[in-house]
Amino acid sequence: MKDTYKDLMKKLGVGHELTPYECQPWMSHDLENGLICEAEVRCNADQSVIEAELQFMYDTPSDGKPPVEQICRIHIERQAKLNNKYTATEVVIQGQSYCNKFYQWEDKSCNFFRACVKEVKLDKIPDIDAILKREMKGTGFFGTNGGDGSNKSPKINTANLMYDMKSKHGRGF
Repeated sequence: MKDTYKDLMKKLGVGHELTPYECQPWMSHDLENGLICEAEVRCNADQSVIEAELQFMYDTPSDGKPPVEQICRIHIERQAKLNNKYTATEVVIQGQSYCNKFYQWEDKSCNFFRACVKEVKLDKIPDIDAILKREMKGTGFFGTNGGDGSNKSPKINTANLMYDMKSKHGRGF
């Protein structure tokens, strides 16, 4: 993932560019189960660090369960070596790190977060396991041993070469 700030905001489901220190929250509440789902995208003062977080807050947590459970955290930084484009540096979903686990893990983590936000916007509690199974598939490859060229020699038309002495004045061009 090497995205501009504007493209990154679209990928995370924000829809507009956040200003420094701005935060975009979403929330849904399930009254029957006493559960609140809160999602949020925030940026720092110079927009060099973006964080996306999804958490569940329980009205009455079960035994041994904390009242607030962090479901997803994505840490994204602007990289000077990537022409100041943004890339994910840390992705933790349900306590498990997804960094470098499979091909395009950065893009897929943004897709996961956006799918959760879509559910929250519909005032639903996202089914984390179903979205995780659908969005975080590791079906691609980082690279293969196969080349991307052919084994044939290129055919060169010598009449189209740059230094052509066949012009009417004999000077090339």
